[in-house]
Amino acid sequence: MSRIGFSRTQILILVSVWLTFLISFVMRLSWASLMPIVNEALNFTPQMGTTYLSAFYMGYAIMVLPGGILADRIGYRYTILVSLLAMAVITALMSTIDNYTYGWVLRFLLGIVSGPVQASCLSAIGDYFGPNQRGAAVGIFMSCTSLGVATVNLYAPYVATNYGWQNAFLLTALLPVIIFILSYFTVRKPSAEILAQREAEAHVEAVPVGEKPSIKENLLHVLKNRNIRCLAFAGFFATGATWAVAQWSNLYMVKQLGVNAIYAGHVMSAFGLAALIAKPTIGILSDILPIKKNHLTALVMFLFGPALILFASTTNPDMLFITGPILGIGAFMHSALTNALVVQSAEPHLRGTTAGFVNLFNQIGVMLAPMILGSMLTATGSYKSALMTLAIAPVIGAVALFFVRKPSSITMRVFVFLNVFVNNN
Repeated sequence: MSRIGFSRTQILILVSVWLTFLISFVMRLSWASLMPIVNEALNFTPQMGTTYLSAFYMGYAIMVLPGGILADRIGYRYTILVSLLAMAVITALMSTIDNYTYGWVLRFLLGIVSGPVQASCLSAIGDYFGPNQRGAAVGIFMSCTSLGVATVNLYAPYVATNYGWQNAFLLTALLPVIIFILSYFTVRKPSAEILAQREAEAHVEAVPVGEKPSIKENLLHVLKNRNIRCLAFAGFFATGATWAVAQWSNLYMVKQLGVNAIYAGHVMSAFGLAALIAKPTIGILSDILPIKKNHLTALVMFLFGPALILFASTTNPDMLFITGPILGIGAFMHSALTNALVVQSAEPHLRGTTAGFVNLFNQIGVMLAPMILGSMLTATGSYKSALMTLAIAPVIGAVALFFVRKPSSITMRVFVFLNVFVNNN
């Protein structure tokens, strides 16, 4: 196998976790695509419908860290399978909502059961892919987030318009069931031999045989890891800025530049396509280029700032089809590398906890950034000024990444075979 060439088994596991994460995005975005139709059918006000979006993210933010811990405790296979089934059940129940409170609770629960997915999938990638393959693997894995919006909008509004919104939810609920069947046969712990090889490649210290640290000890271990703290800090600023840009760019183009909503949507489609291509590309390059991953990640994250300033400075609507894709690359490219660094920096038995910990800070940033933009808009009265101010966030995140260090290998850890077999089930 070449340096980053994937085996058949690796391709199969990557397809499975990619589809799992994609479906989790389809589940979370299904309400946004159907909201105008359901609001009218159930006499919801726009504000009531919008709170359903917040309900999901509240549940999601609450569960990302516990979900990561759960993935380490019971195994990523079980957390992925349970999450998929739970997403299917809750989304199917959305077809039965007849009042605001019932629907809000279901959206909150959907966020809860979606929380463990990213950490579990990253943990699986850590087990199956070596250090010189993880950049490419995570880059491909993260590309599915850019497809989530396109996927759900391909069918859900059409089905809802022609066959009823209830059937649109029921059809959406079938998707995680299909991925559950695939994952049931593909997502398993690798052999003890492969796991031992991964530990040797990672140059990490051994965990004593039979020792199972408490959740508190594991969390303290994660908190003491400087690399993880730096990645959480960087993610708070950069990921928050990324999703604030994704949510505000349409509004900026319509209100500040005077283009219509359809034109703005076309620009954002180009934005998303550029992001889709950028993530696996930079992931592959990070495994090939002779440059430290944290330095490359810092550079990519830093470039998000100038890309945002360039976009916010665009006054000619025609130029948006150039500056929009540049912003898409800047806004999303860093996520492939930061998540690869998370997998690389985590202890093998704490990958889920580590990914959940970093993702918790990401989600806090995602929730706070739009509020900061709103405050800046109130203070300046300008969408352009608000977006330009946000450009400082990824620059701060980039500085933090220079403090990430490759783990020094004092002892080459060969994973304890008995411990592997115990955790295998």
